[in-house]
Amino acid sequence: MPLKIYDTGKGLTPQTDYFGKTKIREPKKTSSNPVKQEPSGMPKNRGYRAEILAFTIGSGLLLIAFLFPPVKHEGHGSQQIAVQVGFLMWFGMTFVMAEIIRRVCLFSEEIFHLRTRYDGSISRVVLHVFNSRNSANFFTVIILLSLLFISSSDPMVMTEISSHWPTSFGLCGLYIIFISVVKLTENLVDCEVLLDDRVMAIGHGLAYSYYYGFLKIILPASENSQSLRDRASHFEFEEKIQLASKKMLILIPDTCFCTPSFQDMAPCGQIERVKTLEDVIICRAGMRGRPYSATVYLIQPEGSKAPVYVMMEMPSILFVLYEMNTIGHTNSKLTAFERTQQAQAFCRVLGRLLEDDPSCKDMYDIIYFKDQNANLAQMIYDHVQNTKQ
Repeated sequence: MPLKIYDTGKGLTPQTDYFGKTKIREPKKTSSNPVKQEPSGMPKNRGYRAEILAFTIGSGLLLIAFLFPPVKHEGHGSQQIAVQVGFLMWFGMTFVMAEIIRRVCLFSEEIFHLRTRYDGSISRVVLHVFNSRNSANFFTVIILLSLLFISSSDPMVMTEISSHWPTSFGLCGLYIIFISVVKLTENLVDCEVLLDDRVMAIGHGLAYSYYYGFLKIILPASENSQSLRDRASHFEFEEKIQLASKKMLILIPDTCFCTPSFQDMAPCGQIERVKTLEDVIICRAGMRGRPYSATVYLIQPEGSKAPVYVMMEMPSILFVLYEMNTIGHTNSKLTAFERTQQAQAFCRVLGRLLEDDPSCKDMYDIIYFKDQNANLAQMIYDHVQNTKQ
């Protein structure tokens, strides 16, 4: 089952739009399939513009190297040392330039995600793509240029070195193509740009922890417990309550702030805790009979005709990111922008893990939303109504 991000803002004004100030479009009515619309806060998956552009440029450089072989020059013996040093520096500069070209290719992809991933800030795109926090690249360029200047003090030496520019083009093309092909199956920007030395892959790790430490236990059937859908059916029979959906709604707030109670995210009386399903009890992490629960809530926003009953969960593990942003120390401090990017990474990785697990099929919906001034009751109610259309 693919990751589903729902735009549940139907009927909301821009002032109460919990997905931000962007315009919310009317969801299309289909049969029994849910309406799939990405909210403005959740970025789309990256394409292959960077890889295609890098492969094209690299191929062009290789073609130039093939068509224009280097011209040999005869130099005096006293110049051989200077020529060899110059060659070393020249080809070092070649790989530096190749890396710069590759980063420009990455920039060509990231600029299409300027609003959703970088809050419309071009400086942030440049910062992440070119990794300007690490000054080692700039020092490398300065040193290589200095040594190249020293070795080219004799015009004949410089002539000999520069005559091998086709070889430099060929090496540059090979480097760009090789790196692009090797990284083609990975999310190149996520691996190399966004996750620098200071901002670790926190969101990825938290997603794995939440999946294996909770969802993998609570959703599928096991030797000692029924699946979530079966336990939900038993709950309906026992409590005489009709659930709007037998899926777990996994709520991922943009700020990563997890309130102690869902009732705090809606006006009084619009969200009420009803009861938990039958617990899944296992022996885990040094504790025998450890319970894992799924809770049913009543949702009835103002103006609705009848309440709906849903199972929903907000990953408390996300609160780690919120605390790293608000009270984090020097080595663990996240900016608000970095926190949001880690939350988005959490959402994407969790979606892929659940999608690849057949035992969790049709048992979850992931809802990523902007929670500033959000009415959670209205959001969930609209979500349920959209999925019924």
